[in-house]
Amino acid sequence: MLYFSRAPRTALAGLVCALALCLPPLAAYADAGRDARLTVAQAYIAATLEDLDVAELVRTMYRPLLAQVRAGGVEVSEAQEAAIEELYLENMAEPMVEIMRAQDEIMADLFTLTEIEELYAFYMTPAGRSVMLKLPQLAEAQMPMTMELVESRMEVILPKLMEILD
Repeated sequence: MLYFSRAPRTALAGLVCALALCLPPLAAYADAGRDARLTVAQAYIAATLEDLDVAELVRTMYRPLLAQVRAGGVEVSEAQEAAIEELYLENMAEPMVEIMRAQDEIMADLFTLTEIEELYAFYMTPAGRSVMLKLPQLAEAQMPMTMELVESRMEVILPKLMEILD
């Protein structure tokens, strides 16, 4: 076992204290890392919002519902569809943009700096931009399947959910 006399131990303790006082707190390092992630995430979000067709994104919200209504035998005129689109655009366009803008904070908390940088770099390529522009279409194509799944399982899930919550 090593044994230090009182003088070297006191000097070592003093050195540790002096270093601790000179260095910023650990939280400052964490914040600096988050700040870097947030900065890149903000640049990424700004770039994606430049290309975002908000009206098309909003259309992906109601088209699957209209398809289900039509599949149920209800006729929807062009005028009715235009009124539905106007309703959705008035109520959903700006809130959707705000939700997208808020992704920067979430990305900074979830992703590493490298992940955000690589996502941004991918988006800046022709293939990355093309993929991002097609994501609303992908979501729209899958929406009927998702809605069907939810509807088909709700009569089983809902009673059990109510039992759990009672």
